[in-house]
Order: sequence, then C-alpha cells, then structure tokens
Amino acid sequence: VYGGLWPRYRPSDFRKGTEHGLQPDWPLTYEDMSPFYESADRIIGVSGLAGDLAMPPRERCPTGPLPVSDVARRLSAGFDKLDWHWWPVEASVISEDYDGRPACNNCGVCNGCPRGSMNEFSTSIWPKAIRAGCDLRTHARVLKIEKGADGRATGAYYIDRNSDQILFQKARIVVLAANGVGTPRLLLASNNLANSNDQVGRNLLHHTLVASEMWVDGPVDGHIGYAASLISREFAETDISRGFVNGFNLNCVTSTPSAGELAAGWFSSARAPWGSGHHQWFENHFGRSIGVFAIGDDLPNPENRVSLDPERTDSDGMPGAKVQYAPGENDKRMMNYMLDRLKELAQACDAVEYRLQDYRDEGGVYRTPAWHMLGTCRMGKDPETSVVNGWTQSWEVPNLFIVDGSVLATGGTVNPTPTISAMALRTATYIRDNFAVLSTATKHTAMD
Repeated sequence: VYGGLWPRYRPSDFRKGTEHGLQPDWPLTYEDMSPFYESADRIIGVSGLAGDLAMPPRERCPTGPLPVSDVARRLSAGFDKLDWHWWPVEASVISEDYDGRPACNNCGVCNGCPRGSMNEFSTSIWPKAIRAGCDLRTHARVLKIEKGADGRATGAYYIDRNSDQILFQKARIVVLAANGVGTPRLLLASNNLANSNDQVGRNLLHHTLVASEMWVDGPVDGHIGYAASLISREFAETDISRGFVNGFNLNCVTSTPSAGELAAGWFSSARAPWGSGHHQWFENHFGRSIGVFAIGDDLPNPENRVSLDPERTDSDGMPGAKVQYAPGENDKRMMNYMLDRLKELAQACDAVEYRLQDYRDEGGVYRTPAWHMLGTCRMGKDPETSVVNGWTQSWEVPNLFIVDGSVLATGGTVNPTPTISAMALRTATYIRDNFAVLSTATKHTAMD
C-alpha cells in the first residue's frame, strides 16, 4: 500500500555531513546511484517527463507522463503565481502498456491497483525472479538469524505457517529486508546481531511532515485519475535564512474517490456535518478537494530508536518492537515554515476553504510525522557509527546484507522507495560480482 510517487534523492542528500555536519555523508554519491536508478525505472516502467532543471539530467522515462489533471492545472497556476518550481511527478504507474501490464486507465486515487498499472513487485519483479529459479516461500516468518563460530551468518530459523513448524534454512549469504522497524527488531532478537557498536535501531527517521487540504470554487474531479499530480522542489535545498537546515518538497495529490472518506475527514479535520447542512457541505466539497503534503528531511537523533519491548511479545513469542520518536527543534521550525508556505499556496490557488494539518494531538504534542521508516541500520564509512558499508554489507557479519529503508543515511525530501529499489539493484550487482554463490552458467540470469 503506497502512493507510487517515484522521485529520486538529490545530489545534496548524499553529502549532508559536508553541507552542515548535522547528518552523516553517505559513503557513495548520486553519481554512484544514477545507473541503478535508471535500471530500477526500466524494470518498473516509471512514467514521467525528463528535463526538470531542478534535478540532474536523466534518461527518458520508460513511459511518458500521465494525463494532466484539472487538479494539476489549478495547482500549476498557483505555483506560477508564486513563482515557485513545479514539475509533473514521476510515478511507478505506467502511462502505456508495458512489459505485459496494461496502461493506467485513470480510474481513481491509487493505493494499490487491481489492474497492475501501478507497480507492485508481485507483478513486476516476482514473476521474473521465480522464472530465474527463486524459491518463494509464503506464509513463512523469520524468527532469528543464526551466526556461526566464525562470525558469519549461517542461515535463518523461520516458522512455517502452514505446518506451525520451526525450520532452519541454511544460507551462504543472508539478505535482510524488513525495513526501518522490522530489520532492527530482527537483528536485536538474533542475539544482538551486528550490533557491537550499539547502532542497530538508533537514528530512526520518519520525515518531517505537514499537510494542507484545500477546496476550490468548482469541480476539479479530484476523485479521478492518478493519486499524485505535481512535485515542487522550490524549497528542497538548505537556506539557513529560513531558520533551519535541510529542505522539503511539496507533494501534490488529489482527493479521495470515496464519498464516505471525504465526509469523515480523510485528509484533514474537515468533516461533513450530520443533519442540516450535510448535503450542501458535500456538494461544495466532493470533487473539489486538493491535497498537498510538505515532506522534509528530519535530522537524526540516536534517542529516536527501535528497541525490543522488555515485556510484551507477539503471537510467535518474539519481543515486540518498541518505537521512540519525537521531532527535534530543527524539525519543528521546518514544520512551521512549511505550514506558512502551504497557506500561501492555498491562497494562490484561490481556494475558498483550506485546512492545515500539523499532526499534533489535542494536547499539542506532535504525533509521529509521516510513515516512512528509515535510518535505523544506516550505512557509513566508519564501522563505529554505522551498521553497514556502502554496499549495504554488515561491518561485523560479512555475509549479511540489508536492503531496505533502514540503511538510508539521510531521509531526503522524497518518498524512499525509488532509492531503496536502486540500492537493492546495486547490492545485488555487488553480490553477483563478488560472491561465488551460483554457477557460472546461471549467475547472471538469476541476479539480473
């Protein structure tokens, strides 16, 4: 379940340590990642328009941009009035038939896609992997990664849900991909694996997030078409005159296709009244809604972390994940600045009504912003302050690799899935070329 926005990290996202020192530099650069971004885009069939001057040059997107919606037209006029950058957002939604999948038919806001037009790895990746010889075991849940006397991982214990048996899978290489909460939880539950420096689970990032919902004075058919429309990188880079470091993007989305969600307040606190006035409220709001997220790069804090719950366990007897996160002062200053920009944008779009969402509860305490789970097993150049190296290979367990959001050293200002996908391809290439785990005859077929 994801929106399918597919923007890349910017070059500066990889060198925040050099820029201001409050985040680490990555042990690699945008240029190192660029060919793997391109490869991931081709596999998935990303749609979009090349030529955005706010980003480095890139190859032509595998499929062209999705149709321009009324929402995009209204927003672009607002951005132009403010003289702010905007560009059609790249999406993991194919705009034309591609690789056996049908083109998007513009049916409505996307959270998954029954047609397979929005990329789901079950349709774009897994069929190829299975044909190449991958053994996919569903209804299997890993409980522990085992380590041998030589310090290398020997395999994993897992429970087979079909038989309720606990089985052991021997492995020469273990690749872990359970994301920013599940990965540190499993490592900590595996006798504190790869954690002699006490870095596993620390520096949890979620992204700094605020949002705006606006309504305009006529139908924009916000309930029709792909969920996202435009992205603005006007504020993506650090400008310390704003009172904080790092930047943010504006991700512009449409409304909900569900009348019930709209009436219940799907995006903000605006809800349809019961009884008198209900029908008029609905007529003034349905199909006229535009949503904008401001998504920023939060600073790492070692006290924002994932640890094991000392008391509670799950149905398999594994310790629960205990998550601790609070925005820092820099993040809060950014959030306030973002709210002011969202207000300006709503006014520039001639909104007749708008609501701002800062994700604070009734007591004024910030709830966990955003929903991305990053940074808890971050990569780096120094084994004392990171969990994996630039190839996502564990410093301590040389045949253990991690390919998920937990290894991202910074959160950037965009959705992380494109970067995780590119990182996975880069790691796979490294394993293919440096570990003799497959015969020469099948090596390239299985890993490509």
